[in-house]
Amino acid sequence: MPKRRLVAAVLMGATLAGCGTLTGCGSSRSTTSPQADQAFLNSVYSQAPDIGSYRSGPQLLSLGQVVCSDLESGASVEEVGDRVPIDEGNIALPPGDLGIVISAAVDQLCPKFHKLLSE
Repeated sequence: MPKRRLVAAVLMGATLAGCGTLTGCGSSRSTTSPQADQAFLNSVYSQAPDIGSYRSGPQLLSLGQVVCSDLESGASVEEVGDRVPIDEGNIALPPGDLGIVISAAVDQLCPKFHKLLSE
């Protein structure tokens, strides 16, 4: 099963609202490089071209950083899906797009957690 579908499938059953991350609502700034940040955004935009119409690059990068921060704190992928703040703004982030953000974050921002996507 491709990572994108796996992550989306895990997240479909999750309650996808609120800002209850393990580290707080985006309170941790990632120490990724500008190149990794851009690779993350490029990956998200290539897989979900319409996401830019309801999430800015900085908002997406913040979500990606929260994903990595939560995984670093010991959360499972499902827990991350429950905790990532997805309802900021007027349009909620669809589960499939959240799966893309999580997958791209792991691929580009915190690759040491790759094994969690296949569990």
